[in-house]
Amino acid sequence: MTETKGAWSLLVGMTLLWLGVAWDGQWHVDVGPDTFFTAPHLMFYAGSGLIGLTSLAVVLTTTRRGETPADGIVHITRFRAPVAFLVSGLGAAGHLVYGATDLWWHTVYGFDILELTPSHIGLQLAMQTESAGVALAFLTLRARPAGRWGLAAAGALFMASAEISFDGEILGVPVSLLGVGGATAWVIGLVVGAGLGWRWLAATGAAFLALLGATMFFPPFATRVYADAIDLRLRDNAVNESIVGTAMPYLLPLIFAFAAGAVWLARRRNLLPRWAMLLVGAVAAPAVAVQSALFGRSAEGTPLFPLFLTVLAGAGLCWFGWQNAALLRAPRPEAAR
Repeated sequence: MTETKGAWSLLVGMTLLWLGVAWDGQWHVDVGPDTFFTAPHLMFYAGSGLIGLTSLAVVLTTTRRGETPADGIVHITRFRAPVAFLVSGLGAAGHLVYGATDLWWHTVYGFDILELTPSHIGLQLAMQTESAGVALAFLTLRARPAGRWGLAAAGALFMASAEISFDGEILGVPVSLLGVGGATAWVIGLVVGAGLGWRWLAATGAAFLALLGATMFFPPFATRVYADAIDLRLRDNAVNESIVGTAMPYLLPLIFAFAAGAVWLARRRNLLPRWAMLLVGAVAAPAVAVQSALFGRSAEGTPLFPLFLTVLAGAGLCWFGWQNAALLRAPRPEAAR
């Protein structure tokens, strides 16, 4: 399998994974307990399985071609793996391990009453790793419009995944504030580092808006249909609206529009990219965090100290995403096949 086909296969798998996880969260809220072999579980495990099999196929194809580390390939014993597919493959492997842990959890304890179990935490972190691999896979395809739209969609999925991948607190700081803001800053740095113009930052915001629409519609609809199909009733206090969708940073397209304008202005003023990324990340990340704190699930806690940390995390991760793209953006002839 070529890297072009592999990237699109990863994107399909990540979309299934994201919508399946959102559906699973909706099921816990509107219906309640579940077992391992429910439709939401099967949907997101199918997505993760597609990511894992695709990553393996690309690694085997690359190994058979005998590409060298100088071609941007990681050399692991006899295997040669493109960095993006190594990342997505490791995430899928982690998903498999934690999936087995989830099966064990259900076998020992039966139903899940809450979302935040040890196995679910592992699944969330694996999902974030997989979504990072999908975004990196599209960097080498940026020469074509379809590849650039793929990068925008992958960036939207990465930011959405961060909303549910980081829960809890560290030293009283809601981790979700750092996670969502930092994820946004990383995607901004990745898009700019890929050599794309400000328009593609705006396109990434538009892709997130489309993903938000799907997340708002699909989980409640699928929950009602599936509950009727297996003769279960919704809870009397069922919310009947997407619990994951309403927690997503819905002002993010506006924040990306701001980032696009800032990047355009920085280029006109010939500001060094390093400083531009630090400044944009330092503003964009806390802006996302403030919306999450005011309207999302992260309203608890004292906002001032987390906001300061989010400024630092946003600046650093925006610069880091720019560096990631700089390392991986040189396309190889094989990537365009």
